[in-house]
Amino acid sequence: MRLIATFWLLCSITQFLNAEINTHVYDVAKGMVRYEILGGARLTHETNLNMQGSSTLRFKKWGELKLEEDEGIISTSGAIRSVQQIKRLEKHTEDTIITVDFENKQLLERKKSKTVSSHQKETNGLIQRGQEVIAGYLCKVWIGPGMTKCLYKGVLLKQESVVLGVSYSKIAKEASFDINVSDDKYLVPNYPVQVFSLYKDTSKTKSLTTPQDVCKIFKDVVYEVDEKNGTYDSPFNIDDKRRKKFVNKIAEGIFKSQKKVLPEMLLAMKKNRECLHLSENLFDLKKCVTLFKEKKKEFGILENDYHIFDDLQSKNQMLDKIEDAIIDLQPRIPCVKRSLNITDLSYCMK
Repeated sequence: MRLIATFWLLCSITQFLNAEINTHVYDVAKGMVRYEILGGARLTHETNLNMQGSSTLRFKKWGELKLEEDEGIISTSGAIRSVQQIKRLEKHTEDTIITVDFENKQLLERKKSKTVSSHQKETNGLIQRGQEVIAGYLCKVWIGPGMTKCLYKGVLLKQESVVLGVSYSKIAKEASFDINVSDDKYLVPNYPVQVFSLYKDTSKTKSLTTPQDVCKIFKDVVYEVDEKNGTYDSPFNIDDKRRKKFVNKIAEGIFKSQKKVLPEMLLAMKKNRECLHLSENLFDLKKCVTLFKEKKKEFGILENDYHIFDDLQSKNQMLDKIEDAIIDLQPRIPCVKRSLNITDLSYCMK
C-alpha cells in the first residue's frame, strides 16, 4: 500500500513556542501511553473520509527522550474510493526531532526550539474546565474553539476536535507511568539522515520537516485570529469558501495520491482487459485476475470486484465488467489531470 502521511500527521505533532523557559517536558519521569484514534469527515458532497488507528507514546528523562508511533488506515468512499495505510514514527531527543520518512527511507532531522513544558504547548489558547478520568488517571480538561483536551502531568490522555463536520479523537486506552522501558524501544530505522534547520523557510523544507498538524489548521484556517483582541471568529460565521479551503488542506495527501493513481488505474484496467482476452484456460484466467487484484491493492483499492468461477464462463462476465469500468473512467481522466484539489477531483469522479 502507498503510505500517506499528510492526514495522519494532522493532530499528531504539537507546535513549538519560542518561550525561554527551562523546565521539564512532562511532570512525570517516564511512561507509556497507548491511544485509539478515530476520525471522519464529509470532504465534499460526493466523498466521505474515515480514519481509524492507534498511537503509542513512550518517554523517559521527563520527556526529553520520547518516541511517538502512529499506524492505521484512512479510507474514502463515494466518488473517490481508496484505502491507504498510515505509518508515522518520530523521536525527540534533548536537542533534535527525528521523523522517519518510510516512503523514501530516510530520517529527517531538525533542531528543537527552546524547551517548554508539554503543558504550555498543549494548552496554548485553551481554558481549563474541570477534570476527567482517562485510562485510570485523573486529568485536567482544557477546552477551546472546537477542541477538548485532557492532560495528566503534561501528558495528553485525550483530545477531541469537531470543526465543520470534521471529527478527530485520540483517547488513551492504556497508560503506565514510572515504568522502565528498554532502550531498544527508542530505536529508529538505520536510514540516511537529512538535516534541516528549524527556521529555514522553503517549500521543500516545510514539506519534509513540518507536516501539518490538524489542530493548527483548525485555528489557522477555520478560526481566523483577530490580532487586536486575540479572539476567534464564531464557527457559525465560517462561509463555504473557507470550509473548502480547510477540506482541501486536510485532504491534500489523498488528492495528490489519487490524481496519480487514477490514470495508472485506467492503464492497468486496459492491460487486464487484454490479458483476459488472451486467456485460453482457467489457469490463465485466474492469473489475470490475481495480477489485477494485486495492482488494485498497490493503488489502495481493496474491493473484490472480480470473482473466479470453476470454468471459463466467467470470462465474458469479467470482460463486460472491466469494459464498463474503462468506459466510465476514461472520459474523466482529462478532468482529473486538470484538478487542483480534492474538491475538483471529487467533482470529476461523481
